[in-house]
Amino acid sequence: MEPDLTPTDLAVLSALTDTADPLLVVDGVSEQVLMVSEAFARWSGYPREQLPGTETVTLLASQDREEFRLSLQVFLDGDMPSARRDFMFQGAGGQPLPAQVRGLRFTLAGGRRVGLLAIRPATELLPAALFYRQILEELPLELSVLDPDGRFLYVNPAAAPDPEVRTALTGLNVREAAALLNLPAAYLPEREAAVARAQRDPARLYWTESRAGQLQERTLVPILNERGSLNLMLTYATDLPERLRQSERLTLLEGSMQAAVVPMCVLDARRNHQHGRVAYTNAAFQTLLAPLPVALGTHPLEWPWAPADRQVIRALLTELNATGAASFTRDVNLPARNEWWEVTATRVGQDRSGCGTHWALFLRDVGEQRRADLFLRSLADANVASLMDAPLEQVLGALFGGLREVLGGWSAGVATLDHELIQLLGQVSAPLRQALSRYPSEHGRALWGRRDPHKLSRAVVIHEQWERHPVGQAVRGEWVPAVRTSVEVPMYDRNRELLGVLALTHPKRLEVGPDLLRLAENMAGHIALFIDRQRTLEQLERLAFTDALTGLTNRGGFARRAAQQLSGGAPLALALMDLNRFKIVNDTLGHDVGDELLRAISARLEEVLRAWPVSTLARMGGDEFALLLDDPGLIEPVSETIRVAMAQPFEVAGRPLRVGIAVGWSVYPDTAPDTAALLRQADTAMYLAKRAGLGFQVFRPAAQPRIAHLTLESAMYEALRAGQFSLVFQPQVQVRTRQVVGAEVLIRWTHPDLGVVSPAEFIPLAEATGLIHGIGAFVLREALREAVTWPAPLCLSVNVSPVQLRHPQFTARLAALLEEVGFDPARLTLEVTETAFINDLSAVTGAVRQLRSLQVKVAVDDFGTGYSTLMTLRDLLAHELKIDRTFVRDLCTPGREGRQNCAIVQATLGLAQALGLQVVAEGVETPEQAELLAELGCPVMQGYLIAPGVDAATFRAQFLGART
Repeated sequence: MEPDLTPTDLAVLSALTDTADPLLVVDGVSEQVLMVSEAFARWSGYPREQLPGTETVTLLASQDREEFRLSLQVFLDGDMPSARRDFMFQGAGGQPLPAQVRGLRFTLAGGRRVGLLAIRPATELLPAALFYRQILEELPLELSVLDPDGRFLYVNPAAAPDPEVRTALTGLNVREAAALLNLPAAYLPEREAAVARAQRDPARLYWTESRAGQLQERTLVPILNERGSLNLMLTYATDLPERLRQSERLTLLEGSMQAAVVPMCVLDARRNHQHGRVAYTNAAFQTLLAPLPVALGTHPLEWPWAPADRQVIRALLTELNATGAASFTRDVNLPARNEWWEVTATRVGQDRSGCGTHWALFLRDVGEQRRADLFLRSLADANVASLMDAPLEQVLGALFGGLREVLGGWSAGVATLDHELIQLLGQVSAPLRQALSRYPSEHGRALWGRRDPHKLSRAVVIHEQWERHPVGQAVRGEWVPAVRTSVEVPMYDRNRELLGVLALTHPKRLEVGPDLLRLAENMAGHIALFIDRQRTLEQLERLAFTDALTGLTNRGGFARRAAQQLSGGAPLALALMDLNRFKIVNDTLGHDVGDELLRAISARLEEVLRAWPVSTLARMGGDEFALLLDDPGLIEPVSETIRVAMAQPFEVAGRPLRVGIAVGWSVYPDTAPDTAALLRQADTAMYLAKRAGLGFQVFRPAAQPRIAHLTLESAMYEALRAGQFSLVFQPQVQVRTRQVVGAEVLIRWTHPDLGVVSPAEFIPLAEATGLIHGIGAFVLREALREAVTWPAPLCLSVNVSPVQLRHPQFTARLAALLEEVGFDPARLTLEVTETAFINDLSAVTGAVRQLRSLQVKVAVDDFGTGYSTLMTLRDLLAHELKIDRTFVRDLCTPGREGRQNCAIVQATLGLAQALGLQVVAEGVETPEQAELLAELGCPVMQGYLIAPGVDAATFRAQFLGART
């Protein structure tokens, strides 16, 4: 069932149809009209409000409905559209409306599939196509058109009023037509003699005939083609007093046919030996098709077309033979001639069965318009690909694909200069690519420094360069250069530094016109933006996913790379490595020595792991490292390599330092299905290796202790039933005024036998067993019942697990609870750890969007510890950042660590301000920390300086007494 239109969908459709062009939006399932533009209503004559809900095919002329229905179904089903794109619509008044139809498929935000049909009225040539026939039909004198064999092609109503007679005359000679025209036998010899003389010596002939007592002068006018051969014969009769005036009219008709600027050709449509052959062409048609030998009596497929063009012409003629339409318009693209024609075909003449005896073809050169359309379309495709962060080769491929159609025979390539040797992208021939692959980028910069010293980005045409160099291939013993003509344009970034060069190349020596130069310069400007954007994205990615201290991949980059490799489905081993005795180095020799030691360890690990299939080496933070091994069968030798490497001392600050390392492994898919499970298992294995004094340990589920977990799990079930969990509230205050703005609720558990159990112990187990849903519901329910008694401005912050957020009913249950308690959703903030966002961004983001619809706020807890990216924050749409206590704790510490933490807090505040986010600093314990936070502009804080978590009664008494 197709989803209903949402308000957003209606707004989108309204915006799409608010245009000056005739547009028609069709439902993807019912094929009914959803909405039309005002321009379509004016063109068709239908009231705009009447069309929605109408069957689309009812807007078509009856003869086109079935073909349109089939084409529409193919198009809406997502397959390639049919070749036919021109149809005859029927206006509100019943008038025929020929049009060209182009379509675009897409899915609305609400899930409804629709098709957007752009209607291009194709009536421009119809007046020209009907012009000559209209003249002949309305001419008051008796007129007939004969072919070179003396057979009737056309008889106007003045000569034969009965339309059936006119139809029957087509193709007959004068003797065969005598009975139909009531011609006396005495007239036939003279008429036949006139035709024979015109065939031998084309000249205007006159003779007289007497009919019903009226003396008439008959005139036969031969019409010749450009070679002087007989093309057509016009014969007409006038009363002798009217001869001069009628002669002037016929001369005007004959001249207008040849002087018309619209190229026109008449093809024989009769099923005989003349079928498909040329019956008439005007001068404009001859000029358009030059140098093809267009001659009367020849067939278009006899002309020397290039193979690709012949195929197009054959398809057009096949459609002429098959169609039953009286007229239609087609776009014809001749790739070898690099021409686009708009061809309007109209049936003329009638045989005894009422079928047209000829096709009149009217041509219009639309090459410039089509080339512009193709280029703009390819440019739009390239921009879309660039905005979707596609690789540069894919972006240029979209652009160059359109160029191949616009510029037949030309190839486009780009040489970039970011590396030591130039890098080639695009349509570069193999010989040229091979020749340039060893060309230094520095030489390219020097060359263009001389060619374009003022950095004007002007196109340069080069003919001799590639002919001088042996770049090409031998063809039948003769050397053929790969490039004879090259149009090259330098491209610069915003700082006017050379990015690279765009080159349009051709295997022939050609003269290059100004249009091609302008096109090349225009393309180069767009490509420069693409390259500059790609470099910026790469720099941002390096910053986002690279550890600043060691240059290794950071935690966020490691998680991203692991997810990418897991998507391939190949086996994978993940290792977490933790240094032994590193804290001693930091505490005794200082953080500067510790940082230098970490850099040395990173360099050594990189060096020794190059010999193994290690795809990623990362620093996860502190003294913890991680790696991805493509072959789990190599775990043992890789672990031994790491152990041997770390056993050697490190020369740091003029002294040898030794640190040990514990390595924990987990294997996909043997024991873990995803990145989060791999990390948890590797962390467990690393802990076991460290505790056992082993160099490495591989996670094995059967080997892990289960008794403690089972005991804790059973105790949690009992605790939830017996009400052993309790809540405490830690106030959040304004940094400058210390005025209370809200509180964070925290869960506490004291077991009768186990004593106080830390949330760090039971929350992960609750998530793994599913108990987190019951515990989380308890926290939300009790916290909201307490907070609803607080003064209205105060807000409540509640920690939630990503497991809760992934539950499909979480948002609905929260909405029901808020309504039950009567708590304003805008006063509620749900806190989720930053690590949860990174490990499960898509699921968490979906839940956050639902929460925003309830007006519930979302905070990123422990911000700065999960190595999230700006893209994560952008996609998540959070409301608040909570600066982790680890940054606040060392905020006032002298030396480098204090400066670094201060810089991190300051950067976080700036980022939050730019993104419009609230900020809360956690773990504030000293007045000095609070004072520095105030100087940095932090708005809200919480921590032991204000109060630890206290029960509800204490919180109300100490912090709400003055407000109640």
